[in-house]
Amino acid sequence: MLDTNSLKPLYIQLEAEIRQALREKKYLPGDRLPSEEELCEQYQVSRITVRKAIQQLTDQHILEKHRGKGTFVSTPSRIVDLKEQSGFTNYLSAIGHKSHHLLLKKELQPSDDFLCETLSLQPNEPVCYVQRLIFEDDSPLALDEIYISSLTYPDFLDRITGDISFYELLDNYYNVSRGESVCEIAVRIANAEQASILHCQAGDPLFLLQKTCFAVDGTPIHYSRSLVRGDRISYTIRTQNSNTQFISNINN
Repeated sequence: MLDTNSLKPLYIQLEAEIRQALREKKYLPGDRLPSEEELCEQYQVSRITVRKAIQQLTDQHILEKHRGKGTFVSTPSRIVDLKEQSGFTNYLSAIGHKSHHLLLKKELQPSDDFLCETLSLQPNEPVCYVQRLIFEDDSPLALDEIYISSLTYPDFLDRITGDISFYELLDNYYNVSRGESVCEIAVRIANAEQASILHCQAGDPLFLLQKTCFAVDGTPIHYSRSLVRGDRISYTIRTQNSNTQFISNINN
């Protein structure tokens, strides 16, 4: 219980109690905290005290509020090195987390001018399109779209499932020797549909990661576009003075 005789304000005491509960793993990342009413009853304090304590922890990104759902323990942001080409599945596995994919759509589409230029395709050449939701453990992390030639990679749509990573499929079934990738990162604001899919709030920041991957001989392999939750991922870029080139596109 909180000490009403202490000079320390009750909301600070309650904040410390919640921090201790997190250290003791009574609440894990992604868990929902008791409601304001339940916390008031548990600690015998006013709703104002509870709200101030929760707000303090929210401002420090320890907790996060989901409108209409409650207050949840924040999931720590992951740092991804853009130099690595292993994909989310192998990256999350390497840091001790599970990853799986939920296939939302897969179909053949005619290539437009952009895809023809990006992937060196003929006009209207069919491409495989895959849209999938990538999870870290049980929490949505990214909405991923992949475009790849159906002629160069036959049966791709039949082979891609929620149980196999995209790069494992390329390596194991198509024996592709991957070379460099070109990545472009921008920031977007989640709309209502994207927020619903990614379990975030409309208006939250998302990374838009657009990547073209090439084989060692310079042939384009695929183009992908990913919307990644900005509160869950940070990207690092390694540079070398001798051969690093920065290209800045200014959006007017």
